[in-house]
Amino acid sequence: MLETYSSRTRLFLKFVRQGWFAPIAKLIERITIPGILLHYALRKKCIAGLVRSALVDGTTQVVIIGAGFDPLSFELHQEFRSARFWEIDHSATQRHKVRAFPKFNAERLHFLPVDLSAAALDREALIKSAFDPAQRTFWIAEGLLMYLPANIVTSLMTTLKTLSAPGSQFAFTFMEKQGDGRIRFDSQSKLVDWWLRGRGEPFLWACTRGELADLVRPWHIVRFFDHDDFRQTETGLADQPIAKGEVICLAEV
Repeated sequence: MLETYSSRTRLFLKFVRQGWFAPIAKLIERITIPGILLHYALRKKCIAGLVRSALVDGTTQVVIIGAGFDPLSFELHQEFRSARFWEIDHSATQRHKVRAFPKFNAERLHFLPVDLSAAALDREALIKSAFDPAQRTFWIAEGLLMYLPANIVTSLMTTLKTLSAPGSQFAFTFMEKQGDGRIRFDSQSKLVDWWLRGRGEPFLWACTRGELADLVRPWHIVRFFDHDDFRQTETGLADQPIAKGEVICLAEV
């Protein structure tokens, strides 16, 4: 997707492919959040595996909330021809993404513009885009909820339940609240704290696993996936650092 997005992203990819780029990236990672790149890669692999399993098992709709530039919906809509997919994200992000995507089936892959930091999810707009609440759905919110206030997170959980048929699932990531109440990765440096504040993107919401059970109701938690679970998905990771602090929760109605 980046190849077709713009001349700037093509230039970025040219840099990425240079031999000197990987050592510099690893150095930056060590002084910011050690193990964060592997965490992101394994987090994405885990969620992609969960949604593929659901589709194989009969789920017919997938909604990705805050998809960013992740190509997962496009890949899945090519792989699972009988399912339909929606992306809910900021209009500015979606505009570039639609332009960058190769040809896609607009009847099965829909883009719904919503700024979740400023407005609640519009269930009627989703239904008008051919979403069917009577069909089993797999919802995804990856790397999103920690940027939203707690009241919006709670409202989103309730809204998704009203749109979900029995057997629907929700895979989302959340930051585990630390003992001192801070919201951060365990290995996160003060440089990252400063950078997030400067960008206006501080983490706003976190909770413990125990607190989450009450928060997600009427969803019920199926299981959690953390850094230890990620390590089991690949061989040769025993000595590799994996950032700790963000956890995947799989919930179901």
